[in-house]
Amino acid sequence: MEVKVALISLGCDKNLVDSEYMLGSLLEKGYSVTNIPEEADIIIVNTCGFINSAKEESINTILEMSEYKKKGKCKLLIASGCLSQRYGDQLLREIPELDAAIGTGDFMKLPELIEQMKVSRLNITCNKTAIDYDIKKRVNTFKYISYVKISEGCNNRCSYCAIPMIKGPYKSRPMESIKEEVEFLVSRGIKEINIIAQDTTSYGIDIYGKPSLPELIKKLADVKGDFWIRILYAYPTHINDELLEIIASNPKVVKYLDIPLQHVSNRILRLMNRPTNSEQIKKLIERIRKAVPDITLRTTFIVGFPTETETDFRELVDFVKTYQFDRVGAFKYSREEGTYAYNLRPQVPEKIKQKRFDTLMRIQQSISKNKNQKLVGSVLKVLAETYDSKRKLLIGRSQKDAPEVDGTVIFTGGKCKPGQFCDVKITKAFEYDLYGEALQSD
Repeated sequence: MEVKVALISLGCDKNLVDSEYMLGSLLEKGYSVTNIPEEADIIIVNTCGFINSAKEESINTILEMSEYKKKGKCKLLIASGCLSQRYGDQLLREIPELDAAIGTGDFMKLPELIEQMKVSRLNITCNKTAIDYDIKKRVNTFKYISYVKISEGCNNRCSYCAIPMIKGPYKSRPMESIKEEVEFLVSRGIKEINIIAQDTTSYGIDIYGKPSLPELIKKLADVKGDFWIRILYAYPTHINDELLEIIASNPKVVKYLDIPLQHVSNRILRLMNRPTNSEQIKKLIERIRKAVPDITLRTTFIVGFPTETETDFRELVDFVKTYQFDRVGAFKYSREEGTYAYNLRPQVPEKIKQKRFDTLMRIQQSISKNKNQKLVGSVLKVLAETYDSKRKLLIGRSQKDAPEVDGTVIFTGGKCKPGQFCDVKITKAFEYDLYGEALQSD
């Protein structure tokens, strides 16, 4: 009899990679996959446990799915991922409908664990990380883009972050394994490879004795095929001239860099246990823009960190106005038990956090709109991803936009089809999205 599995993947793209491997391992064993929880015999919630809002979403999703054990076909309800790794015992104790909590290092064992769940409830969280993937088992959530995880865990002890507690120390995958995965994905029609890790620029420090991201990117760029490579989550400490040279000169590496800076006030950076100061950050941004003049820079900031004053926040605002990042993501500080920042006083009230978040994003929205308006009349290479049949428009992204977090390019297609790179002339610009028309190729 066919056994159907539904998987809900929450949280970051690193979690999504784990979800794709879980599904692949189950398909290999003869399970079928459904997107409709009501139809599923087994429901898996791949949880996030990074910040409070993500934890709440994960718990609410588990509770919502638990209803299908009462009124649906569901026989087994499984929680996997970071929340399970961190709070497995508590989840099983407080949610009686839950049959298993599987952590961040044991998800590949899911097929055999399912057999054990039929006999008893399980809490499997002894391994924090999994990096030895069987790449042939992976399924693709997206048709033309994929995320490739180059390491797991983290050695940066940022005072607000629970990831080292959840996933353990930094562990890099061998270059050969990563290259093999990229070759496999490209052979299946993937057009954009997004390089991810908790800290991509520390790649290789544990197995090669030094940060080795530039060498890895060179190897991946040698893979045959028509595709892009995008580097995400580049911790500022190890961004060096060699990496910038590759971004500037290699046509397969997009001129885009995501650098999580978190703040610019020296006092706050010290309390965050970040290894950079304001002067170093400013010099780094200037060095990057000098080496790669047309680069798109994305960063993230935390507002409302404990003890953050109005003066600290104004320094951050002035920095954003002066350095004009192309893309900015902001987070309100989330108080995480077990971290150093949890006990810092005074904690910033939620109302002030929200006000600072709104202020920062409003400023960035204006910067983004101005930058986009300067692109009107230019021609961008765009990866077409979907076709809107109602409006008869294609939707895609240029090198300037990472999937799921940045804007899109919406354009009249000409002869362009999803899965192709197209030259698009930009005709209109908004805060985050661009409109244009594909140029006819000969």
